Amino acid sequence: MARFAITGGTGFVGSVLAAELRLLGHEVILATRGRHMLTDAQHWVEYDLQDTATITNVIEAKPDGIFHLAWSTTPGSAENDPSADARTNLGGLLAIFQQISKTMPVPIVFVSSGGTVYGKAKTLPIPEEHPLEPLSIYGITKVAAEQYAANFRALHGLDVRVARLSNPFGASQSPAKLQGAASIFARHVVLGEPVTIWGDGSVVRDYIDIRDAAQALVAIMMKEPSQRERVPTYNVGSGEGVSLNELVKMIGVAAGRTPNVSYVKGRSFDIPANILNIKKLNEDTGWAPKAALEPAVNQMVATLKRNLT
Repeated sequence: MARFAITGGTGFVGSVLAAELRLLGHEVILATRGRHMLTDAQHWVEYDLQDTATITNVIEAKPDGIFHLAWSTTPGSAENDPSADARTNLGGLLAIFQQISKTMPVPIVFVSSGGTVYGKAKTLPIPEEHPLEPLSIYGITKVAAEQYAANFRALHGLDVRVARLSNPFGASQSPAKLQGAASIFARHVVLGEPVTIWGDGSVVRDYIDIRDAAQALVAIMMKEPSQRERVPTYNVGSGEGVSLNELVKMIGVAAGRTPNVSYVKGRSFDIPANILNIKKLNEDTGWAPKAALEPAVNQMVATLKRNLT
């Protein structure tokens, strides 16, 4: 059994990742700004991206590895305040890289963005070697974080691994952040609320069931350390794409009702298509997604119907 710390561990991805690690027999320390009501004090430490002193709490927990999920913005909020996006997220990331490399050089899995770092796809599905040409502030900051990871690996030997996560979805995803089209659309359809789509709905995205995503992050952490100079970087997605229109239709069928869809002007940072090539992660770790999109959507909708209606 190992002990792992998860920054941002009470969020959507972090909470499912924590559950997956516990199922495997590991101990989990949630490092967050506030302790969740269901988390006992022995498995929680205070951690705040904006307060570098709280990194000491993570270090004193003596984890065997750290998943760095803490991030203060979404693609939409980053566009509204680029300076806060960079200041909070990059400042917090640099501080934890610096302190961990000095005091306890354990593996760190940094969760980047498979949906924004590449920009407009030159080839589909997108391999990890694709040029990084983000159109959004959110993507630019994630790319900068990856570059800092490369710097700390090259100069300080920090064992950083990067997971470029696509679009995870599941019934437990909170609508508060306005992030995660599949989960948000499903909630609206189940409740009989209108669904708003940016653009004409032809945008194609790669959606992955949240438990598959969590298992991928575990696989990246458990991989033997690489002796190569470059940061081990992996796409985490389904490897398949679906348009927003197709996604809403699928949700409607699962919910047994016709979605009330309205279309608004598209956003400048929304790229036409993003599908990730996941071959590298499969070859290096044996991981592969288990849940196909349609049955996973059906299960999510069924859970929401039980919980919301």
